[in-house]
Amino acid sequence: MDIGAGEVMHDWDIIAARDPFFGVLSADEYRADRIDAEAIRRFYETGEQDIQRVLEWFDADLGARPTQGTALDIGCGVGRLSHAMARVLPGVVGYDVSEVMLRIARDTAPANLTLTHTLPSGPFDWINSYIVFQHIPPTEGLELLANCLDRAAPKAFLSVQLTGWREGPPPPGNLRTRFQNWRRLQRRQQAGQSAERLIQMYDYNFSAVLRLITERGFSRIVLRHTAHGPHHGAWFLAQRN
Repeated sequence: MDIGAGEVMHDWDIIAARDPFFGVLSADEYRADRIDAEAIRRFYETGEQDIQRVLEWFDADLGARPTQGTALDIGCGVGRLSHAMARVLPGVVGYDVSEVMLRIARDTAPANLTLTHTLPSGPFDWINSYIVFQHIPPTEGLELLANCLDRAAPKAFLSVQLTGWREGPPPPGNLRTRFQNWRRLQRRQQAGQSAERLIQMYDYNFSAVLRLITERGFSRIVLRHTAHGPHHGAWFLAQRN
């Protein structure tokens, strides 16, 4: 399933073409008009740090970590985390809807990293995603998550981060307001505005997420809080029984 083959995929190809590294990590040093070889090195180094932190959480919370098999990195973008995961497991598959992002990721991909815009069949011994689902509308995101979890190996590890709430007033929920926001987004695309203005944020119902995970055999689940500005969420860490 190619989730977001309409608006979401189009948005991220636009973002990738205009500001690919900033589209992944929103820091000024990664903007297209500023980034250089040293900044790119630091960019990928942040991926190694994030993956090392996840592995340490696996040790602390579950008493084990993935060491063999194949991993799936959902929404891999330019490969920030996929490159780091390829240092841990024999095989890694990075999945993303943006072929533009994937072309950048392939430039420096190690031999054991496969990059694709088609969701692979698995099975996977480690399923990972960070700062990705928050940019996918929840209905589509939950469908994508369910499809990925269906590809989990019998003792697979899971590390997936999602946003659940934000400080301040809740986002508009009625259909008219949502349509107006969608029209504004279309105008921004057509006007060639910056990638930053195209990046959307969505909050998930954690009960629905937990249900998907437990229905697929992950009975022990640990949540770790995340905060990016006003947006709060959690890492869902688990291992399948």
